[in-house]
Amino acid sequence: MNERRLSTLSTAVLLPALLLARVAPGDVPAAGPYARQVAEQTAALKSSSPHVRGGAAESLGYLRAWAAAGALADALADPSPVVRREAAMSLGWCGGRSAVKPLLAALDDKDWTVRQAACVALTNLTGMEFPFDALAEPSARQAQARKWRHWWAKAPADRPPKDVLALLGIAARPADNLALGCKVSVSSTYRGPASVLTDGSLQQGFWQTKNVPFPQHCTVDLGQPKKFACVVVQQYGSGFCMTDFAVSTSADGRTFQQVLRRKATTPPRLVVTFPPATARYVRITSYGSERSAYPTTFREVEVWAKAPSKPAAGARSPLLRTERGLRALGALGGAGASEAVAKTLGPLRAARGSFADKALIQTGIRALGRLRGPKALPTLTAMLDNPQWARYAADALGDLGGPKAEAALLAAYPRYARNLAGRNPKQLPRDDRPGLDPRDRMYETPYAIASALARLPLTDEKNLATLREIAPLLVANMPSDYDGAMLYEQEAWMLVTAHLLERAGVRQAACDAAFAAFGRPRKNVPKVLAGLAGKRAADVPYAAIWLPALCRNKTDTPDLIALLEHNNGWVRINAAKALMFLGDRRAIGPITKLLAASKPESAYGYFGGFLFGKALQGHDEYNDPAPRWREALIRALGRLGAVLPFPYLTDDRSTLGIQYAAALTLDELGTPEALAELKRTEATHPYHSIRLVAREALWRRGLLTARIPAAPRLSPPAATASPAAAHELDAVVFIKGDNNMPNDFQIDPWRQTYSTTDSGPTYRLGRNLYVLRPAGPGGKAAPLTSFTDGYVADCEVSWDGRRVVFARRGGSKDP
Repeated sequence: MNERRLSTLSTAVLLPALLLARVAPGDVPAAGPYARQVAEQTAALKSSSPHVRGGAAESLGYLRAWAAAGALADALADPSPVVRREAAMSLGWCGGRSAVKPLLAALDDKDWTVRQAACVALTNLTGMEFPFDALAEPSARQAQARKWRHWWAKAPADRPPKDVLALLGIAARPADNLALGCKVSVSSTYRGPASVLTDGSLQQGFWQTKNVPFPQHCTVDLGQPKKFACVVVQQYGSGFCMTDFAVSTSADGRTFQQVLRRKATTPPRLVVTFPPATARYVRITSYGSERSAYPTTFREVEVWAKAPSKPAAGARSPLLRTERGLRALGALGGAGASEAVAKTLGPLRAARGSFADKALIQTGIRALGRLRGPKALPTLTAMLDNPQWARYAADALGDLGGPKAEAALLAAYPRYARNLAGRNPKQLPRDDRPGLDPRDRMYETPYAIASALARLPLTDEKNLATLREIAPLLVANMPSDYDGAMLYEQEAWMLVTAHLLERAGVRQAACDAAFAAFGRPRKNVPKVLAGLAGKRAADVPYAAIWLPALCRNKTDTPDLIALLEHNNGWVRINAAKALMFLGDRRAIGPITKLLAASKPESAYGYFGGFLFGKALQGHDEYNDPAPRWREALIRALGRLGAVLPFPYLTDDRSTLGIQYAAALTLDELGTPEALAELKRTEATHPYHSIRLVAREALWRRGLLTARIPAAPRLSPPAATASPAAAHELDAVVFIKGDNNMPNDFQIDPWRQTYSTTDSGPTYRLGRNLYVLRPAGPGGKAAPLTSFTDGYVADCEVSWDGRRVVFARRGGSKDP
């Protein structure tokens, strides 16, 4: 089907087969992935292993598992201090009123880290910051703990404490900034857009003019006449500030009256006060600046009725105090808590402020979802319409629950998701625009909406029908392997998407579409899913990752085994991952045979070409076809419980990545034979990275035998040597060459630092090796090599200074 047509036709028209796959009324939906994980971690609190119990306690905090608060409170009595500490910290995330008393008792724990964790959790839950020194003498600690307990004893049981409500009134409201969110016009733009001037943020960018004549100006339209007496201009910083400026006002935007003109170098945060004026338009004009090439460089323009106060150096930000109050209201609840949170958030819904503003608003949104109450649903659905806050409102609606919350989330998803043609959504928050090809990721807002829906029962028939309508969009928004990380665990988006498609009754249909796209016959594949399954990102089929994401039935195992020999390596990799996640041991034999028949990477010979001069990627050392799929098959053997022998750990014909995967596989197997092999690997393997895998595997099991080498005996320096001379080097070996690198993608051309996701072969390169002797300003550089083509790289000097190991690659005719 034509891609453009696919993106414009109604989903309902395209999905007659999917709409027939309805869940029968009365069917009980399976527990979602969130509920399953909470149940698994809560059960793990009863493990016989303190490591497992501690990990479970920590995980429940990250999950914000409010339903597990009681189990976490019980874990405060665990015999292991690690478990008690993690339980206390997690109660700071997901505890409520009932957690305060156990945490107060934990202030007397015999382990200081548990006492400190309890204090941190109490601060989070109550918003109070009473001092407590977990390392103080017992008498001092007990006095501090008594203050906490005395405060809680006076707290009302049915409403928020007054001290918590008082925190909400401390912060100056960003809404008092009359310019917030207003339209802006400018005289010219070099960097922008002008809208950044009133978005409430100092981090989101700036407006700048360049190489244009003075004066230059920006004009804020307040929307209607308003009274004000202060303008604040947040300039870029020292060196870019105005030295001559004016502030003018206008009622109609055409005729302006100057209220102030000043010739002096201004500070980065310019606060201008003047007698109160009433006007609709406010103009800041630059007549001179520290750098004449840049007449204006502004981050933000604010208009105030009176000058806003600036916090003293080191003072606690008022916004942070309000944030604490909102978080405490969400935890403690009580009569009027939800209304107080909603009232605080009301004037902030349209804001896109600084980090502190964002943290405050996100905290309030989360509190509303937890508190519920009559104001929660209308406030959260309104914030769902704001791209800046939609992802947080979606998460809170998942906490709130109910058919109306489900309906709001379902209605919002198409606005924030990619369409069926793969085009980016029109509504994106500014901080979720990667500025690069996003095919290897899922945008934050559609993921947050899907994740929230996966926590809800979705039993309302009308909402289920809507879910079936947007099911193809859920599939279209799954990320591709294109330029993505390779993980061998089910990712969160996989669990969420598979669950929602199962609730819609189309998960298996999507699997069938993927199998059909890879030549495995399936009947009655809906056209819309077939169209999506046929898409590619370069040589990466989109449907490849559907296999591990969506396959849940072992009836698919034969087709997955067959796809292990597909001519596309991405399909092989994802078929192996799907078999791993299914846990079907029938795949062990075929995988073992396929690996035995496969060639090691070195069998394809070295890559013979010179590093590209224009293409933005590097090259692996061998000329084997990409992607390298053997790693996935080796990892699958570990997950499926294969039996040794396992020949890949010391096979020098294979890449280091294959040997590394083999070590991880032995760790995952954990059998006596595997552990014996890991002991040999830890002691004798030639590669340090692989020895570390073995060492950590043995350490976790308590099997590592410490081997700390004795410190070498050093002769004292000669009496005539100066302290500095004892540390001087005789010589330094370095790489010399010009900075016209053939590839400087993500690399500092001066070779000081580099950060790259490419696999090599190398980036610290030059023409030849030189030695500087002595190593100092008076030393002389002499060549160690005299190559006339290609490059050398990555030199390492042996411990005794007698040898230099380095890489070299010749030109295209001399590899």
